[in-house]
Amino acid sequence: MYQLKIFVKSFLSLFAIMRLTGMSTRSPASIIMFLVFLYIFAKLHSDSVESRIAPSDFTLSSILSILFSVFTLSARYEVILGDMTSRLFCAGILIITAAGLLLIYFYLTIWLLQAASGLKLIGTGYSYAWIPYLTAAVCILCWLPYFLYEYPGVMTPDSINQYAQVVGAYEFSNHHSIVHTGIIGLFVSIGSALTGDVHTGLALYTFAQMLFMAFVAGYVVRTMQKADAATPVLVITTCFYALMPYHGAYAVTIWKDIPFAGCMTLFAAALMRFLLRGNASASADAIPKLTVIEYFTLVLPYILSGVLLCLLRTNGWYAFVVCVPFILIVYRKCPKVMLPVHLTILVLVLFIKFPVMNIYDIRQADFVESLSVPVQQIARVVANGEQLTENQAEFLGQIMDLEQVPALYQPDVSDNIKNLIRQSGNAYLESHKGTFMKMWFLIGLQHPKTYFDAYAAQTCGYWYPDVSCEAGLADGIYPNEFGLSWQPVIKGTAITKAKEILFKLPEQIPLYGLFWSMGFMLWLVLLLAALSLRTKKTANALICLPFILLAVTLWFAAPVAAEFRYAYPLFYALPLLVLSPFVQGK
Repeated sequence: MYQLKIFVKSFLSLFAIMRLTGMSTRSPASIIMFLVFLYIFAKLHSDSVESRIAPSDFTLSSILSILFSVFTLSARYEVILGDMTSRLFCAGILIITAAGLLLIYFYLTIWLLQAASGLKLIGTGYSYAWIPYLTAAVCILCWLPYFLYEYPGVMTPDSINQYAQVVGAYEFSNHHSIVHTGIIGLFVSIGSALTGDVHTGLALYTFAQMLFMAFVAGYVVRTMQKADAATPVLVITTCFYALMPYHGAYAVTIWKDIPFAGCMTLFAAALMRFLLRGNASASADAIPKLTVIEYFTLVLPYILSGVLLCLLRTNGWYAFVVCVPFILIVYRKCPKVMLPVHLTILVLVLFIKFPVMNIYDIRQADFVESLSVPVQQIARVVANGEQLTENQAEFLGQIMDLEQVPALYQPDVSDNIKNLIRQSGNAYLESHKGTFMKMWFLIGLQHPKTYFDAYAAQTCGYWYPDVSCEAGLADGIYPNEFGLSWQPVIKGTAITKAKEILFKLPEQIPLYGLFWSMGFMLWLVLLLAALSLRTKKTANALICLPFILLAVTLWFAAPVAAEFRYAYPLFYALPLLVLSPFVQGK
């Protein structure tokens, strides 16, 4: 019976891998892989391994293996099924593949949790106060070539839209964070006053953004020092921030997503500092009082990053609001600090979002902007020429020209369909929100597969690792009507070629490419949170929660499939997240 169980598990695992990779059943590699699985499962079922599987390991691995299997099947079901058309055969293939995936992910997750718990990332670290400043300086130095090459900064249509608001060509709108637009306007005004050239102001903004992101990197390193991180961890963290190409490229890109990633990382680092003070575990009497310096190095960064986290991007506001109850529960032993801090953040954000924006008549993003997934699903039904009832066709005809949908529909970008709605049907949609949601639901009941395919095409890059995405490839200032132009200080074929090679390496080097995958980052953060929960470190797992929630928001409202910048906070906070399960509070 023991041998039969190992044989069945090995066969199911092999079946799943072969369906995922398209490997032929006649391939000699299948024999090698089967023997490898036999060896692995024989080892896993030994008494020495099974005796170490704690109940928490079993529970956490079960949850994660189900999640990872669902993600994999959802993203790859067409590859798994191939050209099969029989529903019975398709169902059977999917069930057997799912069983194999569950086995692989379950045992892999258990092994990872047990192996990671033995890592020594804490202890023997340098506590010198100058190390964070060195980190920031090294970042600036390594990012300087990007700044000189992209001078005055990378500006895509989103950035140009914000500049147009600054100069009064466009109406103020919070579609792109008005706070970020205001910051850009401040630097443009300073640059124009100093030199009379708006490019100077844009360059000042870009350099200030570089300084901020470098400061955040230094703050992360200082937080790690407080956690007594090992010296190699500090060195790797500095190298990661300074040398990873997408950090340099994004540091000089004028998008709200960049300071947003910095603020989210700063928020998580400050949250870790609360943990290191013992606020999450010590009794109320044992928690040390905040020192004067901590008000500037802990409380102020936490509040400012929390406020900007909510104002720079709408999904940051959602993530923060959901996080607050969990934070207050975990840190319930120190309400005198945590309650006023979070109340301050909420009051400031709500004051800016409502009274201030209403007074200045700041236009908010329209309703259709939040409907990226639903309108894409409906558009795919129309583009495929699938059946609609007369009532459904009539309603949809009120909000968009259905004849244009087949030509405009793009599976990975919702802007075409949203703009089509804005041309003629936005007002009708705004006044019939409930009817739209009901119609969307009913059409989905008629065409579930089409809805699912549209959803996967729109979002799979955010939850499945093996999805290609571009990062940091935008160059210079895009064509515009405002006289803005790319003015590189350093240029030439060698520079262009060097950047091209840097950003192609992830496609060529195994494992390295995973650090450019949004889906992999989500899986990694889930594993890190599980590693904390395995040892009942809820406060440690809490550090991962905002990033998980950020990723979840992208599952429901991502306007572009696999857009790296939307998930950039997961990458910028990576060193902090990796360390989080290992730190100990006082």
